[in-house]
Order: sequence, then C-alpha cells, then structure tokens
Amino acid sequence: MSNWFARKKMDYSYADLPGYNQLYETKEQTRITCLTDNKNGSISIAFAGKALRKQNDFRVYQKDSLLATGKAENCTFQPLLGTREYNIRINEAAGYVTFTLNNTPDSLYRIFGNSSTVTFEITGSNVPVAPNDLYSITDWAISYDDQPETEKKAVDNYLRDSIHIMPAEATAERILKISDFILQRVKGMDGVPSDSMSQLSPVNQLKCAQSGRSKIWCGIYTRIFCFFANRAGIPARVIDCGNTRAGISGGSHVFSEVYLKEYNSWAYVDLLAKTVFVKKGDRYLNVIDVQRLLKYPINDPDLTTCYFNGDSIVQTPYNQVASTALGYFHRNNSFRFYFSDFFKIQNPKSSFERFIKIFYPKPYYAVYGDNTGTGRSQFVFRIISTFSMVFFLGFCIFFGLKWLRQRAA
Repeated sequence: MSNWFARKKMDYSYADLPGYNQLYETKEQTRITCLTDNKNGSISIAFAGKALRKQNDFRVYQKDSLLATGKAENCTFQPLLGTREYNIRINEAAGYVTFTLNNTPDSLYRIFGNSSTVTFEITGSNVPVAPNDLYSITDWAISYDDQPETEKKAVDNYLRDSIHIMPAEATAERILKISDFILQRVKGMDGVPSDSMSQLSPVNQLKCAQSGRSKIWCGIYTRIFCFFANRAGIPARVIDCGNTRAGISGGSHVFSEVYLKEYNSWAYVDLLAKTVFVKKGDRYLNVIDVQRLLKYPINDPDLTTCYFNGDSIVQTPYNQVASTALGYFHRNNSFRFYFSDFFKIQNPKSSFERFIKIFYPKPYYAVYGDNTGTGRSQFVFRIISTFSMVFFLGFCIFFGLKWLRQRAA
C-alpha cells in the first residue's frame, strides 16, 4: 500500500527538485570549489570541471599584467593590496576565470575591539562558486540511439543536402537552419494530431505533417526538432509545464532547450510558438529566464527573438510574439526537465526493461517553479517503499518455504 501510494498519489515521487544553478550549470564547466586563506598573505583556489587535471598550469592576471604563474593542483597567489578583480587562465581552456576578491584584514577589526575573523570573500565570478552536485550535459540531452539506422540516415541526409549544415558552423546558426527547415515544411499544420501520429518516428511525423495527413502540436514539434538537433551533434532536452491544482489545469505545453557550447548555456526553443531563441542583448535566455521576465512588462527593445513569420526567421521584438509563453509560463505552472533516459525508461521493450523500470533508483525528471517546494522527500519515500516491498516479499517467501519444509518433515 505504501508503494502504491508513493507511485500514484505523490506528485514528486519521481522527481528531483534542483535549484536554478543545478539546472543551468553543468558538471563539465569550470567552477570554484574552495578558497583557502594561507595566513601568509597568499590564497589558494581549488577548481573543478572538464578543463582541470591533477597538475594544472595557472596564470593569474590583474587586468593585462601577469601577476603569478604556477603548476599545481590548486592555484596559489598573493593578492595585491587594494586590487579586487583578477583573471586566471587554466591550462589550455579558452577564456579566463574572472572573479572579484574582497578581504577585511583582522587588524582592522582589532582597532575597534572586535574579535571577528573574516577570510577572503569571492563577491563576483563568471563561473559557479561551489554549487551542489551538478548534472552533466549527457544527463539531460535526449538520446535517439534506439531509432533505426534508416531513420538516422534520413535525418543525416536532410542535414547535409537540404539544410546544408557545415561542421564549423556555430551551434546557434545550425539551430536556426534546422528550425527554419522544419517550420517551412509543416507550415499551416498546427493543430490536434491524429492518434496514429504518436506511434510514428520523428522522421515519419515530419513527412506525415508535410503531406497534410495530420496536424501537429507542441510535443511532436519538440520530438522532431530534438531528433534533428541530436543528429547535428547539438544537445537538446525536453521540458514541459502544466500543473493541476485542486482539479484545475494550469495549461500544458512542451518545448525544448538546446545547449550552446560557445556560451556554456542552455537556450529556449519553441517551434510551436515559432520562437527560436529569446535574447537579452547578446545573451541567449533559458526558459526560466524567460518566465521571470514575463512577470514584468516586456516592452524592452533589447529583448528580441528569432521568429518564423510564415516566410522566414527574422529578428523580432519579443513583446510582439510572446503570446504562447504568456499563456503557459505563469507563476502557477511548474516546469519538468526530463533526463536523457526518461523516454527509454517510460517505454520498456522487454521484461528485463520493465523490471529495471520498477527498481529504477534515479529521478525521471527535475521540477522547478514558484509552485513547488517539497524537497526530495517524496522521491526518497518511493525508493524506500519499493525496496522495502521487495525485502518483505523475500522475507515472506524465505520463511514460508522454511515452514513448508518443516511441515513436510
């Protein structure tokens, strides 16, 4: 009964509830994990991320002046008096780690008879500072390994011959080309799809809509787009929103985010809304950024989107075309960010995969929103109840067989 309750009655028993940084920072990114005051005038900063090794080549700059170099596990240098901003280059990684350092010497407190001891503080940084455990890009990016080779080859042919994807192209440019290709071919086909569409592969869904045999809506748009992005080597993840509270639906919608490696960031894409990216100046926004901005008036000339106007994708002020997002990204809706293995776990193809689904020990998706705040207690309860159920079943079988043997003797 506990297991049934955990699986059927708890909204978040299959969910992780991460913070914003856990959704949008990745394990591959360089991040600061520790700052140590060596008490001799120097500090040591520990980093983590894909660019780090056991021994690292560090170069510390103050503006354009080289301040210190070192080859070690952590970066150690002596901050300059009155200097707050520093840049560190790590190994061969592109760009700098830029941060602002603040320190109030103990001696200043002593002057005022205060015994406080304050270590150095990092008051600003262009990389995450000691966040909780982060997810990898591959934890999020939807995989289509289970698709037949003929389907993969068909998309590869589209990418080469019709979309003209070039290997050296920036990620954002490839996404724009893919989006324009899909939107041109399904123009005028928005609407409720036939039941049979859910049984088709992404390629056949595209062909079916292109030939006028079925309408398509947000979930199908997202599936087709993510398959094309995957084959173009671009990580894409599926997101939906649509809570039900007190029997009232907040409105359901499915869309995606793509990972732009050049910016180390996730960017919002919604083909049903004909919206490919939302930008604030030069910055690509993710869906939570967009939702937060929609809470306020958005007549901002710096807020733009690449919008498909029926003929081509053109840059447009976002406030002119934000109706879909305004309808769904309200404060009563939460967002579900699906992990890469969700669809495989949800659709088992064998008895073994069904068994794995029952005892799958990881969350299926992450939930984020103003309307959530349960922690992971429901998820943990589901895991405990599942394994407790198996333990007690085994317990009963073991002692039942033991009792039968004793009775037979």
